Amino acid sequence: MTGTRSLLAANPSFRLWLASDVVRTLGFAVSTVVLPILVYERTGSPVQTGLLAALRVVPYLAVGLLAGAIADRVDRKRLLIATTVVEGLAMATIPLVDAVTPVPLIQIYLVTLIGSTAFVFADAAAFGALPTIVGPDRLASANGTLLAAVSAAMIGGPAIGSLLVATIGAAPAIWVDVGGFALGALLLMGVRGEFCEPRTSTTLRAHAVAGLRFVVSDRTLCVLLVAGFAQSLAIGAVAGQLVVFAVEGLDIPEIDARVGWLFSAGSVGTLLAGVVFGRLFDVGRVRLLTPAALLAGAGSLALLAAAGGIWVAAVGYLLFGLATQVAINTGITYRQLVSPPGLRSSVNVIGRMVAWGGNPFGAMVAGFVAAAAGVRTAFWAGVVVLAVTALVAALTIPRKRP
Repeated sequence: MTGTRSLLAANPSFRLWLASDVVRTLGFAVSTVVLPILVYERTGSPVQTGLLAALRVVPYLAVGLLAGAIADRVDRKRLLIATTVVEGLAMATIPLVDAVTPVPLIQIYLVTLIGSTAFVFADAAAFGALPTIVGPDRLASANGTLLAAVSAAMIGGPAIGSLLVATIGAAPAIWVDVGGFALGALLLMGVRGEFCEPRTSTTLRAHAVAGLRFVVSDRTLCVLLVAGFAQSLAIGAVAGQLVVFAVEGLDIPEIDARVGWLFSAGSVGTLLAGVVFGRLFDVGRVRLLTPAALLAGAGSLALLAAAGGIWVAAVGYLLFGLATQVAINTGITYRQLVSPPGLRSSVNVIGRMVAWGGNPFGAMVAGFVAAAAGVRTAFWAGVVVLAVTALVAALTIPRKRP
């Protein structure tokens, strides 16, 4: 394992890729805090503020298949750089306009929609490009390293965003996100590798269908997609009700700093998942690693649901983040390894669409359950979903190596 990490560290293209991912994520994490604050300052409406989250998800469900097909047919590095530039330019319009006049609400929504749509294409390109940079033998370690680094950025970004809002204001703080995109694009220009697959004469629709057919033809892929959807249901349920759980279940005031500690615990769990993932993953272990991670997720969510105090809840949420991210990264890495190079972006986008689709649905269902029977009941429902999915995965993932 140490040798694998040393080889990654000696790979200049991977170092540039990692640095680009971190600076872009740090900027994104800042804007994740700043944009809702900016909208709430303008409107005072929780509903209009919450619309930002929906605008981040909708493009993936709307154009994911198209993005995957395009990313499989063009130079993925150029596509990633171009979409990164588009995201940065779109974000730059907010502080530029706000310097002259208060930025209109519709502009914030449009920028979010444009940036989120560009991200879909960037994500598809990144999925397909990474295996060509590090090779299949180092892919699991690379994914773990990226997850750990990005998680650290997601932990620090919101704190930086809050500090900037307090010192220079919400709109000017967006320049950090713009700078992250600009620096990220520059770093990507130095990445070397083969990012173009042989051109085909098929239409984009036929290419997307081919990706779907490949997924359906691989039993392990299908099971991992089902597991991913179930996980996203549980993750959405917990994320959507965590503040409610802290207030109603743990009797913590909404403005208490301990609410933030609870959220941070989940981020630390995600970071730890990145640290250990390279040591855990092997294609031959997928049939064991997936149900084990799902079962660990169920157990940690049960600990969270039963917690009577902040520290037990924080430990439960940390372990929940660790377990679910190991399972998520297992699915991502498996898809990257078994997908044909010419379908890699399409296959991975399909997996992402399934996962992202479950998240808002889980949050919505958990809200209804919490309103009817209490937030702890909603969490226990998530425990059942994960435990049943772990059993299904253990019984249905083939024993043989793909």
